Order: sequence, then C-alpha cells, then structure tokens
Amino acid sequence: MVSHVVAFESPIPKVYKALPPPLEDLDDVLAVLFTGPSRPTQEDFSRTPLLVRRNYVARALTWLKLNHPDYADLEISLDNLNRYPENGPPVTVEYRQEFTNKVAEGTSVFDNDYEDGAEQGDCPFIVHGITGDQLETKTVESLKGIALRHWNSGGRVLAIGRESNLESIYKNPGLYPQIFPWLFPYGDMLRGLWPKPTTKPTHNTST
Repeated sequence: MVSHVVAFESPIPKVYKALPPPLEDLDDVLAVLFTGPSRPTQEDFSRTPLLVRRNYVARALTWLKLNHPDYADLEISLDNLNRYPENGPPVTVEYRQEFTNKVAEGTSVFDNDYEDGAEQGDCPFIVHGITGDQLETKTVESLKGIALRHWNSGGRVLAIGRESNLESIYKNPGLYPQIFPWLFPYGDMLRGLWPKPTTKPTHNTST
C-alpha cells in the first residue's frame, strides 16, 4: 500500500504539569451511563472496566518520568491519586432506568429489534452510516453528494480543529512518538532501536 499522509498539530485544551489530574477534572472528559431495571450496586461497580489501581498508576507515572524525556519535569501528585476511588468509577455515574439493553443514542434507525444480542449463532454487528459495500459501488462525486445532503438536512458532524501549518518530518524526531505514543514508550524514535555506537576504530596509517 502506497499513500501520501499529512499531519497537522491538534489543539490541546489543557496541559497538566502534575499527574494524575484532579478527580473533579475527569467529569469534563468522561462519563458513565448505567442503564438497567435497577440501580447499580457496589458489586456491579467492581466489574466495570473503568477502575483505578493507584499503585499501577503511580508505577506507570514513575516509569515515564524516568524514561520519557517529555515527562522529565512531571510532578506526580500523590494527593490527587489518593482521591481516586479503587472500588468504583472515578467519575460521576448517571443512572437511567431501562428494561432493555438498547441504548437510544447508539441505535440505528433501521434497528427494530427489542434487544441487542443473540441466543444462538453469530453476534450482531451494527454499522452506522455508509458500509464498505456501499462505498465500493459509489464514485467520489456520489460520496460528496451524500455528505452534502447530510449536511444540508441538519445532520450532525464532528469537527476537530487543527493548526494551519503542516508538521514536517525533517528535524522533528518527536513527530512519530507524538502521533504513535504506544509505539515509542521512550519518546524517541531512535532510542532503544539500535545499540549506542562504539568508539571509532583506529587505523594503522604508518608506512
């Protein structure tokens, strides 16, 4: 596969000098909506994937501070960390009584089933919007027309801001680590990939 890719810097609303962030700041970016016939119990909370293990968080932040240059000046706030609950989600939990596992916000207009799931056979897989089969049979102009019709009919879109100038790969070793941080845990494209060069070999130039 050959392609051309351009990268723009995305705006960051807030940069923290201390991690983890204060507990109350998490409600600005995360939310838990619990639906069901009854309110969630402590046992339900213990099974959710959104739990914080303070010792793991502290160890991860310490490792980053020691090994990642972008975290060298990081302040690890134990006061913030100790405020994180360990037996429940660290954010506000909203409860809505439902007698079906359907989520209205995530239900397709073509989905007429009472509940999601299957008693036997393959699990259902729902795609919102244009599927791959439809994309293969439509021209670029047709796709533009579909997008324009969606926009003119008041359809919703997700807009993400960016800088006006392109990011360059030249003399910018931090570009790929910032785009793919999970591939560069040390924050450096070259660190850890090759051994450090040894001293230059000496050559006998005498005649």
